[in-house]
Amino acid sequence: MPVHHPVKRTASPRQPGSTRGSAMIELALILSVAVPLLLGVAGLGIRLGRTLEGTQVTRDVAHMYALGTDFSLAGTQAIAQTLSRDFTLTTSGSGVLLLSRIVKVYQADCTAAGLQNCPNLNQTVFAQRLVIGNTALRTSSFGTPPANYIDSQGNIKSVDYCKQSALIAAGFDQVLSLAQGQSAYVVEGYFSMPEINLAYEGATGRGFYVRLLL
Repeated sequence: MPVHHPVKRTASPRQPGSTRGSAMIELALILSVAVPLLLGVAGLGIRLGRTLEGTQVTRDVAHMYALGTDFSLAGTQAIAQTLSRDFTLTTSGSGVLLLSRIVKVYQADCTAAGLQNCPNLNQTVFAQRLVIGNTALRTSSFGTPPANYIDSQGNIKSVDYCKQSALIAAGFDQVLSLAQGQSAYVVEGYFSMPEINLAYEGATGRGFYVRLLL
């Protein structure tokens, strides 16, 4: 009987064009994931660095403010602006610092102010407010004292904060309880970063808010 030998079949070689096409598809799939990931990591790193800088500036100014530095002076405000490298603390800049001295009204304060009727008795109120930077970026979490009660050094008269409801620091009692004669020095900072718009806990809109209390 005749012997039949199996026929060995050889695979047809791939066309060069199909190989290049497959590689391009794989590269496109990889880049579609890798590029957004790299951009996100870079943006998060930049934002983290600027957040740390804004926090440090707020902390430094808060310590100076609590130690009696007069930030109503142009020269002292220039120091704060120098401390902030990536944020401009000007009226049209990318950052703002809200400085507040807050006290609690006791009967002794009302008596010293010559008031028999003291509407703000036992309320926490603004005794001073100063602003460095762009006021349009953010207002204070505790309220904004009307400008007509604030003098050129940011001070508010005791006769006013003892009776004017507009000078009450809303919600501050929930943050800190003040004894008679005590003052709380609060610095709130807001720093705008519109070029890095990442949403995460602690971010407010396109900027970052931080508060220091001494």
